[in-house]
Amino acid sequence: MRVVSTLLKRVLYPGLSKARYLRWLEDARLAVLTYHGILPQGYAIRDPVLDGNLITTDEFRAQLRWLKTKFNVISPEQFRGWCDRRDQLPPRSVLLTCDDGLLNTLTDMLPIIREIDLPFLFFVTGASLSEESSMLWYEQLYLWLLEALRKITIEMPWRNELYVAETISDKRSLWQQFISKLSAFDASTRDNMLAQTRIQLGISENWCSEYSQIEPLRRRFFMLNRRELLELARAGVTIGAHTHSHPMLSQMPKAQAVREISQSRAELRDALDDEVWALAYPFGTPQAAGAREAMMARQAGFKCAFMNTESSQADQFLYPRIHISRGMSLPELEAHISGFYYGMREKYSTRMAAGCA
Repeated sequence: MRVVSTLLKRVLYPGLSKARYLRWLEDARLAVLTYHGILPQGYAIRDPVLDGNLITTDEFRAQLRWLKTKFNVISPEQFRGWCDRRDQLPPRSVLLTCDDGLLNTLTDMLPIIREIDLPFLFFVTGASLSEESSMLWYEQLYLWLLEALRKITIEMPWRNELYVAETISDKRSLWQQFISKLSAFDASTRDNMLAQTRIQLGISENWCSEYSQIEPLRRRFFMLNRRELLELARAGVTIGAHTHSHPMLSQMPKAQAVREISQSRAELRDALDDEVWALAYPFGTPQAAGAREAMMARQAGFKCAFMNTESSQADQFLYPRIHISRGMSLPELEAHISGFYYGMREKYSTRMAAGCA
């Protein structure tokens, strides 16, 4: 599979792009891209899983310049008008979004966005309404697992047996399980469980002092606080909601999931003194959000809601997005924007399923 992937990225996508085949596919398609931030200058990558969602400054600048030249980058307001059936979009439309509200969106992304002059839609969690800066809870958990002793044992209230992990692969698997399990709880209960997990892993209470005092680490891991969020909003970008505490909504009881969605909209609206009409589901996979969450978003008053995966469907409240990861070349990005990548993946999956039947 690695050989096939390399051939696609280095041979097929560049060839199709050069032949303008992908451009023909793009003409009638609206593509939504999602970023998660930029690797700050001076930050050394710690783990490919942890840092793979963030791209370099050079990659970001090159992608924005290319998008501005090759596509019609629409504003969030144009997208909203299209959702309301008021406006038509031009061919080859692209909407740019960014999730999580990390500090580097203000310190590292915004200057490039201003330089190239493109509109953006940023999604932030309720944590960005606090006066104090904090980290994403699931990134904290991953950092703890990396920093813990080689072999770890953890007791959790939903399981009678201890969790045991020794290798990096074991810890990553445990991390994925814990994200799902911890998402079922409200933010306060989840924070208490995380504190107990930290103690079991032997991580000190002031473990994050290094991250808050070293600037590249602070920009990489901390989210915007209230002052920084207002500064971002004053810069002219549009702000959307990313729920109150970034859980996997599908794992929550209905009433808690409703509060996560509606509370984030109400609190952001009050803080920004502006309407908050767009929602991005945390994690954004079909396993994390579906028809139930789409109904909740609609009933909470949002005009649209976004996934973080590609699809041939374009439901207004489960709208697909193209996830941008580090190392994605421009021809590869064009293969995603055109729909060629997703279409080929679907055909391959169908044939594989038929061959196994």
